[in-house]
Amino acid sequence: LRDFKLEERWEAKHTTAFLDLKAALVSRPILQAPRYDGSNFVVTSDGCQEGLAAVLSQRVRRQKSSGKWVER
Repeated sequence: LRDFKLEERWEAKHTTAFLDLKAALVSRPILQAPRYDGSNFVVTSDGCQEGLAAVLSQRVRRQKSSGKWVER
């Protein structure tokens, strides 16, 4: 991987996609304070010989102005 040159393949569309993803990851629907109202927490984990990672999350269900329900 050290010899791989990204400059030859990276285009403006990749920069746009990266910036869109970055903005989505820090937007309010994604990051918010936990609810301690009895809502369940979900622990998602993954591991291998080199390391371990875990995420604590909650499912959020909201009704949009159109009447549709969205769960994230």
